[in-house]
Amino acid sequence: MLVRRIARPLFAAVFVAEGLDAVRRPQAHVDRTEAAWQRLEKRTDLPPAPPTARLRTFVRAHGAAMTLAGAMLALGKAPRLAALTLAVLTLPAAAVNQPFTSPKAGHGDGPGENLQRRVLRERFVRNLSMVGGALIAAIDTEGRPGLTWRVQHARVDHAAHDARKAVASSMKDARKAIS
Repeated sequence: MLVRRIARPLFAAVFVAEGLDAVRRPQAHVDRTEAAWQRLEKRTDLPPAPPTARLRTFVRAHGAAMTLAGAMLALGKAPRLAALTLAVLTLPAAAVNQPFTSPKAGHGDGPGENLQRRVLRERFVRNLSMVGGALIAAIDTEGRPGLTWRVQHARVDHAAHDARKAVASSMKDARKAIS
């Protein structure tokens, strides 16, 4: 359908752009990841954050995977798998950008605190929206029957086939009895 050919690349563009940014300029992503790790470490029983060099490698690998999955979705190559992969890959970004463990408004370091919190909230909501969109794309069967429908109809078809065989066998036995 024409809408899918247009919508998938448009939807995938955000993932590709974010993935390329993480591959090309990982430091901003590493800084956000370290800050989120420290916030969560205070509230939970997390181990210490990995060294910055290792985090940079993780961020680049995550970005490369996101870029690849986004490109696959845009090109229509295994779009359901690509969309599901994008949904899973976006969850860490949502966790890093969530505003709930950042300092409360009015208790922060200054007037820039509210702006930082608002930016985090906007990124978080955007990431959640992207997860939702990716999940919708992951279940899109492009108008073809899904697996559930196929299984249900296969059962009915199998039962009908068995019934036809039983009737044919009964007819054969009836003919033998008459002759």
